Amino acid sequence: MIRFYFSVIFSFLFSCVAAQPQELWATGTALPDGPCQLVLRPDGKFRFAGALTEGELQLMTTSTYQEGVTQFLAPKLVDSYLINYGLAYTLTTDKNSAGWVVPFSEDSYRFIVDTAGRTVRGELFLPWNELLIAGSAFPGGSDNVEWKRDNMQPFVRDHEDPYVFEWTGELGIYDNVVEPGHFKLEGQMTWGPRELHPYQHDEDILESTQLRIGGDDTKWQVKTPGTYRLRVNLFTETIHAELLSVSASPYQQTTYIQTTNDTPAAAEHIYDLQGNVHQHLTRGLNIVRQADGTIRKVMVK
Repeated sequence: MIRFYFSVIFSFLFSCVAAQPQELWATGTALPDGPCQLVLRPDGKFRFAGALTEGELQLMTTSTYQEGVTQFLAPKLVDSYLINYGLAYTLTTDKNSAGWVVPFSEDSYRFIVDTAGRTVRGELFLPWNELLIAGSAFPGGSDNVEWKRDNMQPFVRDHEDPYVFEWTGELGIYDNVVEPGHFKLEGQMTWGPRELHPYQHDEDILESTQLRIGGDDTKWQVKTPGTYRLRVNLFTETIHAELLSVSASPYQQTTYIQTTNDTPAAAEHIYDLQGNVHQHLTRGLNIVRQADGTIRKVMVK
């Protein structure tokens, strides 16, 4: 009898896990360019950002309808509008089930599908007035007590896209500051309410692609000091960091002199002073980031 109960419980849990869709697609008369795939966020939720026209939008688990396979995320309430604070849905294989109502045409629709909570939340997203970088990863951004709110540095808005901001400047790891080498982004020159964070704390800015608005106070980490260009798209919640050149920051005290170009065993990334990545040491000064995150300069004659 105990074995039977365990079997029933395991089967129930397995069916709940299996019910989580791995992909989601939007289709319907509200999609001006036809079906499109939603973006899977690092937190497991799905995101759509784009233009919609007046009509109906359906959410399904396959790119095209497959009888008996495709599931639709049908709203539980009649006439559920896509713009909402979070409405519940149910999974069904009925392709004729009601979809989500898009009341008017607009270019700035965004909605989030929470497959764990089985809800859809939508909005019209408006551009922010400003974006600033805050933290200890740039000169003057922090002291040994706190991050300096008044020393945040502004991004520049793109002339053609009001959702895109860009910043260029020095990022590094400095002594006598709070949380060395870390930063986050603010939508105003104060702490909140508009803040941008990585999904994981200590996320390497050079490897980060998606960001989130609000939530836990996680920060990006700078592992390679140098001149950076940061490009943020608020609408798609994406970030791209480009290392323009590598700099020898003050905390790097030792320069190793080598007569051969043998690559250090612990080397993770090797840069020249122009920020180019190399597989092996090259003649001249190399900036080597090791597997433990430390940086050292290696001179090859």
